[in-house]
Amino acid sequence: FLIDILLGVFDNLTLENTIISMKGYIAISTSIMRIIIILVAAFPIKQIRNFIMKNKTQVIIFILLTALCFGYMERESIIFPMNKDTEFFREYNFLLILIYTISSFIFFRKSIKENDYTYSVIGASILMLWIKAIYAIVGSDKPIMDIKYISISITYMSFIVLIVGLFLELILTIKKNRELKEEIKVFYNLVEENKHSCIYISDLNGNVLYSNKKMKKYLFKNEEIKVDILTEKVKDEINTINTDMLESIKKSISDRGCWNGKIELKSGSTTIDCSVQTIIDSRLTNSNKKSGTARFVVTFTDVTEKDRMEKYKIEYEKMKDHEKVKSEFFANISHELRTPLNIFYSTVQLLDIKLNNNEEEFRKSYNKYRSSLRLNCQRMLRLINNIVDITKIDVGYTKPNIVNCDIVKLVEAITMSVIIYARQKDINIIFDTDVEELIIKCDPEMIERAVLNLLSNSIKFTKPNGNIFVSIYVNKEWVQIIFEDDGVGIPIHMQDLVFERFVQADKSLNRMNEGSGIGLSIVKSIIELNEGEIYLESDGENGTEFEILLPNKKLLGDDLIDKEIEYTIDMQKIELELSDIYELH
Repeated sequence: FLIDILLGVFDNLTLENTIISMKGYIAISTSIMRIIIILVAAFPIKQIRNFIMKNKTQVIIFILLTALCFGYMERESIIFPMNKDTEFFREYNFLLILIYTISSFIFFRKSIKENDYTYSVIGASILMLWIKAIYAIVGSDKPIMDIKYISISITYMSFIVLIVGLFLELILTIKKNRELKEEIKVFYNLVEENKHSCIYISDLNGNVLYSNKKMKKYLFKNEEIKVDILTEKVKDEINTINTDMLESIKKSISDRGCWNGKIELKSGSTTIDCSVQTIIDSRLTNSNKKSGTARFVVTFTDVTEKDRMEKYKIEYEKMKDHEKVKSEFFANISHELRTPLNIFYSTVQLLDIKLNNNEEEFRKSYNKYRSSLRLNCQRMLRLINNIVDITKIDVGYTKPNIVNCDIVKLVEAITMSVIIYARQKDINIIFDTDVEELIIKCDPEMIERAVLNLLSNSIKFTKPNGNIFVSIYVNKEWVQIIFEDDGVGIPIHMQDLVFERFVQADKSLNRMNEGSGIGLSIVKSIIELNEGEIYLESDGENGTEFEILLPNKKLLGDDLIDKEIEYTIDMQKIELELSDIYELH
């Protein structure tokens, strides 16, 4: 556009004292060149723009020489004679006004849209030419010498507006470049002198284009290592990454342009916290990808020791929890053992006193305390059995004796035998089933123990006049045995732990009911030994529901007896398992 304004000066070359009116003062050729240049700038065509940008010097020289040649030819009246028709003069200037109006509007709009001051300067310069064209129409019939200097002044004002505007833009650009240079310097120092993270930039083929000092020190302990050696080392490390992990990283970069996560390198068992970012959009066309225009910025930190310490911390916390549970268990076991022993000892002392008096008083005292002695013996025996059994299960010594058994008959018989104990606490037990008979494979003795334990818990924690429901449902895969009560429930925060060893909802030593906290753990182990599953459901306040799932399968084969195994309920065993349903006494 500087060239465009310079071309306007050639309009004045035709101005001579012999020219009488304004219509004789105009250089059509240079004006047309100006219009062409303005239109090319206002409506950029990609091919023309690329040609001009590649051949800047040649284009400038061509325009200057062309302007001089056409200006001289028009001055000598070789082309566009100087005595132009008044109507043609006006129509031509109307065309200039239209072109200048459209062009200036386009440049002002670009200035607002792109927030670029340069376009406003160009638009203002074109407006000055717009004013000159209007002035030329107004003074087309007036003596040339009356408007000569005003017309020339407008031309030069247009030139001055452009020069001053571009000068101001140059100053602003220099200032921005200085600020940008400082920001780049800060950013470079931030990356190059980074003491925390290793940073490098690579192309699509994994060739390292840049790496900071931390990266070089981390891999080679040397800041002066060559790029090709660094590239080879990086590629070797990438090859140690798990194939699935590598594919996941590539997919994330392809889809989102970035990836972040931890990577375990096989070499040296190293773990790094890594992030990968594409400098440009990774979803490029194949041609752009092949040209290598995409770049990856990789940042990583060695977190091997940090992860190891976190694992140690987790293990330490587990050990602390385990020791806490053990301490609580031993305190609980001490209480469980001491209570019946104290009763034994006190009763023996009392009986000794009565024995010294007379035999009749001894007999009366013995009959009075016999049930208490018997109950506490059963509690101690049950506790010892539980400890022994859980130990056997832990070491894998306990194996189920799998036989074919009528599970409905077994569960119903056990439930019915417990009713008498529940009635002593004014609790109702209701049994229901959707099948009358079902033969499955299981260990009847283990199932009996699991059922008794769950019924014992329900009785212990259900208030008088409460209800316990035992239901059996069957489908093709499972036998579902549900134990539901309307007791106190299990606190929500304890529900994930009730099947763990030695866990109790009430750990206080002054609790109302006995229990070591290993009963449900044994139940879970028993059910799993029978290839089953057990689940708990409770809102924490209004009752509890335990669900046992056993496989609906039975033993088959020539060497197996495919018939129901009769299992007899042992009332002494039931009495032993239910010995802790009573309050402490």
